Amino acid sequence: MIRLLSRYKWHIIFWSAYCAFWIPFSMYQYGNTLGKAVYYTSAWLLGQAGSAYLAIYWLMPRYFNRRRYLLFALLYLLVLAVCAALTLVLMLSGLKWTHEPIPTSLVKPFLSVLVAHFYTSFLVVAVKAIRDKIRSDKRAALLEKERTDSELRFLKSQMNPHFLFNAINSIYVLIKKDPDFAGHTLVKFADMLRYQLYECNADVIPIEKEIGYLENYIQLEKLRKGDLIRTHYNVTPSTGRFSIAPLLLIPFVENAFKYVSNCPEKDNFVTVDLNFQDNIFELSVENSIDEETMMPKEKTWGGIGLENVRRRLQLIYDGRHALDISSREGIFSVLLTIKIA
Repeated sequence: MIRLLSRYKWHIIFWSAYCAFWIPFSMYQYGNTLGKAVYYTSAWLLGQAGSAYLAIYWLMPRYFNRRRYLLFALLYLLVLAVCAALTLVLMLSGLKWTHEPIPTSLVKPFLSVLVAHFYTSFLVVAVKAIRDKIRSDKRAALLEKERTDSELRFLKSQMNPHFLFNAINSIYVLIKKDPDFAGHTLVKFADMLRYQLYECNADVIPIEKEIGYLENYIQLEKLRKGDLIRTHYNVTPSTGRFSIAPLLLIPFVENAFKYVSNCPEKDNFVTVDLNFQDNIFELSVENSIDEETMMPKEKTWGGIGLENVRRRLQLIYDGRHALDISSREGIFSVLLTIKIA
């Protein structure tokens, strides 16, 4: 309740001030009793607040923010007309109950109410639009700063140093055992480096490129981990033809291979599933863990990589993503969903 009041405190203050002004004004200007003044002010408040909130919470997100201005204007006029008609009906009901004369023509009263509703709701819409613009500009500035910081991080450390060293060492061992396979693996490794160095400068990239990067990474990790780790990687056929922020998925997969259990007597596994359906992209990553041998700090799963990707998700996909990270019964799970616009 306290959080709710805090969130809508300015709304409460505005409409409280509205009532505090118009109730005494109605009593002084028109000689109404306190009961009549409260009733008529409530009737006006219902219509004006209704038109204002329908405009900012229904029309603006669906039409104005998507630059469908003509449709927004037409529906806004319709909302004003309906709310004005509601207010007029309540006003006429009040006149009927108090046995006061009812106007023979309702055109002029309706137009007066309509114009008054327009003034109030337009003020609220304007405040909302200005506030959204300020927030949008602020978030764009934060995004630009985050993008710059990310580029600096990529230049300083393009890849996990431990993975880099182990991958090169594994390829070196392969050269003597299976030169052809070693050459094929080296090509995958070069593709990964090329992807990070040259293809991740854009804000978004085709999901197919991110999937290719994940595939190469998983293949190298399978080579490095050997048969002790069971790896399952699945991409549904529908996962394609949309764009995503680069290097957004790899931290979760890196984390899985970093903390996967390594016990000969148990099932050690890493599972990665990608799915896209109804404009919802979903990444699911699971890995077995050995909780007994892990340090307390490691159990918090608060590494720099995951914190960076949390921040990027908030900036890029604010309100359009969900991230669920959990650990239970020796299994660490990550479920990321993103609504693709």
